[in-house]
Amino acid sequence: MVKISFIMITARTDYPYTGRPDLHIFEPTLESFRTQNMKDWGEWVIVDALYEQRKDYFSKLKLPFKVKHVPALPNLWIEKGLPGISTQYNKGIIYADGQLLFFTGDSHMVQPNFMEELWGAYRNGYFPLAWYFYDNSFATSRECVTDKEKFDLSFPAQHSEAPVQYNILGYSGRKVELEHRYTRCFVNNDVEHHLVPWDWWFGCSSASLEAMLKINGFNQNFDGDQMLLDCDVGSRLELAGYGLRFALFRSIYLIKAPSDRKWNPSFTRHDTSIKCNLPLMWHSRSFEQYEANKHVLTEQDIAWIKEVWCTQQCSMREFCKREHPWQYPFEHKAGYAGHVSSKRWFNFWKKHQAIIDLTQEREKRLNGDPKYKTGTFT
Repeated sequence: MVKISFIMITARTDYPYTGRPDLHIFEPTLESFRTQNMKDWGEWVIVDALYEQRKDYFSKLKLPFKVKHVPALPNLWIEKGLPGISTQYNKGIIYADGQLLFFTGDSHMVQPNFMEELWGAYRNGYFPLAWYFYDNSFATSRECVTDKEKFDLSFPAQHSEAPVQYNILGYSGRKVELEHRYTRCFVNNDVEHHLVPWDWWFGCSSASLEAMLKINGFNQNFDGDQMLLDCDVGSRLELAGYGLRFALFRSIYLIKAPSDRKWNPSFTRHDTSIKCNLPLMWHSRSFEQYEANKHVLTEQDIAWIKEVWCTQQCSMREFCKREHPWQYPFEHKAGYAGHVSSKRWFNFWKKHQAIIDLTQEREKRLNGDPKYKTGTFT
């Protein structure tokens, strides 16, 4: 059986890296995987929103590991010009055969011992979460760094040299920005690993295939918007009994190559907002529902979210009333200057909640269903 499935999603163009017009989107990760000490680590599953433009990229490469390069489309939300990230990750789960699934986005580089450290931690009973940092060796200004703005207010970046030594495709850690989990766990001590809470399951995290099938993957109700879909996975894994397995390790980390702001040019509604995803996570926690995508939120469920969670229990409610009235409570509304929100999109979301059983879909793929051949997906 395959040990690790490294599941990566992307919607970026071929050459997105800040200050590196010579570097293809897949090359940093590909270079890292070529040099892994652990040769039989597993497979790389890439769910690609731009698959049709580069579907032959891997066909002539002789690699010591399997690549499953599969299209993100069809994907309702991407086709509407909005992010469909949970749906992309669930497609990765359907195509994955590893005992351990590691979820991440594009632009990541790892050291030669990454897979063996990851596998060793899993064999010792953990679901390893990886800390990360941005390598700004080729960035000319902070404005070039993306994907981290959502953390800046709560967790200011720590500017320094990298705490580890490396040189990957010219990236060498001369100027980096560390995310907060490393600084809170591994600075001024000799601790090798920390057990961490469920809401730290974000960015670059892992879980067993068994566990991800038990919770039925990522919650596709989070699609249309980008926030908190990963923390929700951590929440439901904890509800399903896996919370005591989450751990950060000093030796398990990723290096991010900063990318330009432009994602898939078909994301024409990148500023549109539909709903606040925080109540979706707390709805499942309040009712101890660890399985996603098994039932549609009813009008009664949505009323509970608005009348109980948003107006009585959410710690952000006063802030939202004052600063984000277009999103309070729960659904985003039109009519506020500078905010591309619309009741129309909220109604569209309500009518297009997904029902999917990932276990059944994987079995279809394993049994040779033609819909799951490379290049097609239903």
